[in-house]
Amino acid sequence: MDNDGAGSSPNHGMPAVDKLLDEVVELRLPAETGQIPLVRMLAQAVAARADYGLDSIADAKMAVDEACAQLVELADLGSTMTCRFRVAPDSIDITVATDVRHARLPSERSFGWHVLTTLATAVSATSSPAAGAGNTLAIRLSLGPETIR
Repeated sequence: MDNDGAGSSPNHGMPAVDKLLDEVVELRLPAETGQIPLVRMLAQAVAARADYGLDSIADAKMAVDEACAQLVELADLGSTMTCRFRVAPDSIDITVATDVRHARLPSERSFGWHVLTTLATAVSATSSPAAGAGNTLAIRLSLGPETIR
């Protein structure tokens, strides 16, 4: 059986390496504390698939957990949280976003923000006008294959 189709390799039907580059995985779920373990599991799967080491996978899970926790705390009741993972050649870029009524960003002086800046190679938070009323609050993380502690 010939397996020369675009985006696949002759090795067990797995995608070619260049097909995995710039891969985007998105998860939408209620902005509730009880939903955070799902995002953590997805972070683990994305990092493992990107061939990150065990320490870097653990860092990815902790960073995503903290970013989600900060947004859930600020989210409007009943809002949706969107988690987007983009796998690039040298990083996993993660954006976690939710709608809020205010434009207040997470405090960069909090312990949680310190955790994020320790685990990720880059961290930022933005607030932008949402479609309709309110704002969209987003936290962006960039995680490398090496743990940076």
